[in-house]
Amino acid sequence: MPVLGEDQVYVIKYGTDYHRAWCRVVAEAWDQAPRGLRVTLFADVGERNGCTGCDAIMKKISSVQENEGQPHPSLQLPPSDALIPLKVIGVAHGILFLAAGQEHQERLNETAVEPATPLSVDGRRDGMVVRLDATRTEPLLVVQLDPRATVTDGPYQMHLRRPLQRSATKPYAVESVEPAPRA
Repeated sequence: MPVLGEDQVYVIKYGTDYHRAWCRVVAEAWDQAPRGLRVTLFADVGERNGCTGCDAIMKKISSVQENEGQPHPSLQLPPSDALIPLKVIGVAHGILFLAAGQEHQERLNETAVEPATPLSVDGRRDGMVVRLDATRTEPLLVVQLDPRATVTDGPYQMHLRRPLQRSATKPYAVESVEPAPRA
């Protein structure tokens, strides 16, 4: 089943609500039509309304945590070298190919790509990171571009973070990719 990250929600392809928890509606969508269930950033839900079933679940979870005196899980700090420079090595058929230097290969071998990792340009989501191939001499990052996106031919940078605890198979995850600031 798809796992939510920070600032992510479930949406059903043709639905009118967004879902912050694995509620009855999300479970039914997963059972009946899993391709219609999407994970997206909360900022991208548009005109959708919040699910009342999810609100009840979230209230129940927060009251249980308060009653048990458990603090909310704190976010771990990202690694000290959480920013990796990238360069454009090609663009073809809506795919952007970015390469990292060989000095970053070991860190990228320890890095996962989780669903809905964005390529951000000026605060807009211009694409999604699809794959990370760290086995190459020059590690490769593959990004599916939004059809309306314009590619910057300059340097990019990748931010790393700790992975989601429920899906952690590697110690790091790609948080986002964006054009590097001009000096």
